[in-house]
Amino acid sequence: MIMTKTAPLDDSPDWNFEKLELYHQVIKDVAAQYRLDTYPNQIEVITSEQMMDAYSSVGMPIGYSHWSYGKKFIKTQQSYQRGEMGLAYEIVINSNPCIAYLMEENTMTMQTMVIAHAAFGHNHFFKNNYLFRQWTDASHIIDYLIFA
Repeated sequence: MIMTKTAPLDDSPDWNFEKLELYHQVIKDVAAQYRLDTYPNQIEVITSEQMMDAYSSVGMPIGYSHWSYGKKFIKTQQSYQRGEMGLAYEIVINSNPCIAYLMEENTMTMQTMVIAHAAFGHNHFFKNNYLFRQWTDASHIIDYLIFA
């Protein structure tokens, strides 16, 4: 492996979409060096309220409406606002492309960690998991959710 000298990445806590794209590419290059085999990534940035909504609907972007989801949303929101709980830094849908939801409140450092962990770590694991491949067609995950 040949190492080349490059400029360090910006370490400020503020992020923007241009930085996310740059960091994603750097992480993708490192993942390739480690031979991670992943689906393409679709990075989505969401608010903490959208994250709580995802919590209450079991993390799936598509599903049916049910009163219990609203009840769970309110309970999660109240616990979060009182400081009794934090939120996950990401949600990943193991599909093709892999959909990774990042919270907009995260710092750039946390966004970087989430992209590396979720968009590449979870992605590689599920793409190469024997049972997942045997029983699931990742390119149709969203279709399965719509059908269900």
